[in-house]
Amino acid sequence: MSTLVVIGGGPRGISVLERLSALVRDSNHPAADPAAEPVTVHIIDDVAVGTGRIWRTDQTPTLCMNTLADAVTLFTEPGSSVAAPVLEGPTMYEWIRLLRGESLQDGPGDADPTGAKTALFTAHPATTPDGFAAEIADTRPESHPSRALYGHYLQWVFDTVVARLPEGLVLETHTTRATDVTALDDSRDRVTLQDGTVIDADATVLALGWTDTEPDALETFTAQSVELYPELTWVRPGNPADQDVHSLPAGRNVVVRGLGMGLFDLVAMVTVDRGGRFVPDDSARSGLRYEPSGREPRLVVSSHHGYPYQPKPVYNALPPAARMPRFRAELAAVPSDAPAGSVDFGDRLWPALLRDAHEAYYRVLLREDGEASIDATLDAVIAVIDATDDPWTLHEDPALAALVPDAADRFDIPGFADPVAAYLHRRTQDGAATPTVDELTAHIADRLTRDLHEATLGTDSAVKAGLQVIGSARKPAQVADQPGRFTLESRRGAYAELRRVGQMVGSGPPAFRTAELLCLVDAGYVRFLGGHPTVVIDPEAPAFLMSSESTGDHAVAATALVDAWLHKPSARDSADPVTAALVRDARLRPFVFASAETSTEVVSKAPEVDLASTRLVHVDGTVDPRIHMLGIPLQEVRADMTISPMPRTDPLMLQETDAAAVSALSVLSASVASVATAATAATATPNR
Repeated sequence: MSTLVVIGGGPRGISVLERLSALVRDSNHPAADPAAEPVTVHIIDDVAVGTGRIWRTDQTPTLCMNTLADAVTLFTEPGSSVAAPVLEGPTMYEWIRLLRGESLQDGPGDADPTGAKTALFTAHPATTPDGFAAEIADTRPESHPSRALYGHYLQWVFDTVVARLPEGLVLETHTTRATDVTALDDSRDRVTLQDGTVIDADATVLALGWTDTEPDALETFTAQSVELYPELTWVRPGNPADQDVHSLPAGRNVVVRGLGMGLFDLVAMVTVDRGGRFVPDDSARSGLRYEPSGREPRLVVSSHHGYPYQPKPVYNALPPAARMPRFRAELAAVPSDAPAGSVDFGDRLWPALLRDAHEAYYRVLLREDGEASIDATLDAVIAVIDATDDPWTLHEDPALAALVPDAADRFDIPGFADPVAAYLHRRTQDGAATPTVDELTAHIADRLTRDLHEATLGTDSAVKAGLQVIGSARKPAQVADQPGRFTLESRRGAYAELRRVGQMVGSGPPAFRTAELLCLVDAGYVRFLGGHPTVVIDPEAPAFLMSSESTGDHAVAATALVDAWLHKPSARDSADPVTAALVRDARLRPFVFASAETSTEVVSKAPEVDLASTRLVHVDGTVDPRIHMLGIPLQEVRADMTISPMPRTDPLMLQETDAAAVSALSVLSASVASVATAATAATATPNR
């Protein structure tokens, strides 16, 4: 009997099982023979097999996805770049429509031309989960569903895959943690579980998701201080649904590090989940009025750059594709055999991308059906865009200023990339003093008002059109980089800037979350401290003291500190015991970014894998014969590892899980053949 272990029961673990099932149905693998011994698949997850930790169904429905309802699926589609046969199934929104009793053939476009999606749902019907009827009734294609409802979608996909397993596959699930993996011999590994179960595996697939890291010196010190001073509360970095926000004191200051998605989740949990209400109010600049419960803390927030992630545009539809003609042309010119560390992203790729962003901006600003009263033609502006030596500072170019005289009408990319730094620079030029916390908060609130207005303009926003190009360029840039083809210098420079700015402008919250944040700022529940925060502990109070140079190093005291962010998984210091075991046994090494011209190297956080098979690369450079790794831990070296599969895009995640299933099945086939050969030899050779 062959045994496959899948560690991780979230989206990737589910997809690996589905891809494996499709392969066995369609192949000549011995498991497909009803007379053969079946393949046993063990799926292990310490929270919930069928959803995983991040998408578990029992979390607060206040937390929403950062993905649109009709922009996420877990099914392959006709034409996908996969080896196993496609299994057509509904996107999340189509699943919701089927739950509502709607036909996928109704409405604009035919979502199910072959009827395959409807047939799959009919054969494996789902019922509306308790407590989600209102959300299901209100969901549109462009809605941001709750994470818990997405968990129910994943659970239905998993249950459907399990119900369709071919006769040659047997599934066992384990709700516990894998704590060790050790090579038994040249053909098997022993996987040990926290509950004492031991599984001997012919192949293993690691779909670990957001694994934690061992605490660094500062985190160790903070933890020791909290133990020493029980009056202090520290909410560690982590998945928002797992963070202990219930312990945060009502009515008192709480200092927060992180202005990304973790902040918006925190804000929702300490307001809505504590009984507060956001009420529509057309007289407020946020469009909302906050009715407090009296249990809210008062948040003082900061981050490296000091400004919140920017809201997604409100298109009232799925977003249009970004135009990037120059950038794509430069990507196409990169040789397919370019060696690692040889492509200078900052030389041609970054300028081409910035020119595309400028053109997208001015195409909206100057379009013929617009109302802008600027005496300039698009052709003239594009000529300036293409002629400039430095598209990063094009907004200061005299040639552009002659065409677009008002500086407020020009696309200031540096100002959007780092709004707090730009504000401080202007104050310095004007001879103004360092702002106070209240002055910075007022400025950011005004800027958030503008951000929110631009978001609500949708396709009529020139700003959002330009920023969308930068956000959308991250995936093709990551694909071009695989595996580590950008030079170290440009990786630290222009490419790092693309990833940072693209994250801030392209992976921000739904606009309604920005409206809620602005509402809370106006109501006095949120203040902004600035960038590059410093946190020390005052043992006399005791209290956390957080300060920022942005606001004159004025320290804000609080008995609670929240780190509203997630650690990136790291092969170098992972707290995941399976990853640590593979490092211990030299079966896993971090990917190393190298320079093609010098001996300089930079060790990444990501494990190195053979991209074609997803199998780990050993310290000695050999490819592991049995252990595969997928997903989020590889985000530094593989594209789209933190993005849910988007329909109609041939998702890279599903290509990855398909490749892992193909490789794992080949390992199992080799194992079966080896056992058969050994058995034949034993029968043919008499015992002596």
